[in-house]
Amino acid sequence: MRSRRVIQIRRTREWLALCAGIALIPWTVYLGFTLPQSYSAQHWQLTWVGFDILLLGFMIATAVLGFVQHRLLTLFAFTTGVLLVCDAWFDVLTAKRGDFAVSVLTAALGELPIAAVLIFGTLRIARLQGSPVGRARWLFRVRRGPSGRSARSMRIRRSEERSTASAR
Repeated sequence: MRSRRVIQIRRTREWLALCAGIALIPWTVYLGFTLPQSYSAQHWQLTWVGFDILLLGFMIATAVLGFVQHRLLTLFAFTTGVLLVCDAWFDVLTAKRGDFAVSVLTAALGELPIAAVLIFGTLRIARLQGSPVGRARWLFRVRRGPSGRSARSMRIRRSEERSTASAR
């Protein structure tokens, strides 16, 4: 049984995430109406180099954690996948006319396929690792019949009963 303190901390985090998500809705609408079409950014080079260094660090960490089979691999792999999606998004949307085709090809043939492998692979691992915690169980719930058996096991049992009945 979990302590009340652990449950309270978890609930506080859940509410904080929900409130932050709700607050982001009007902010996004506001930005959609007020941001200019183009903008000359300060520290443009530092922004991109810094992001690429972050991405490089997560890629190397993901590889190392994979080689040593560390339990944090899924966390780093998922994060690396999300960073690759972000990189592809901003590469394509900030590309100049002459660089647009290269950005799209790099995203479509490199960044997004690798991101898909990393993200969907970690989701599959999370699903296979066992029972989910808390209220998220409905995402992974197996439909059960009145006897408490899963729908698949009930189909198997019915087909076995039919085959033994036809053999008689």
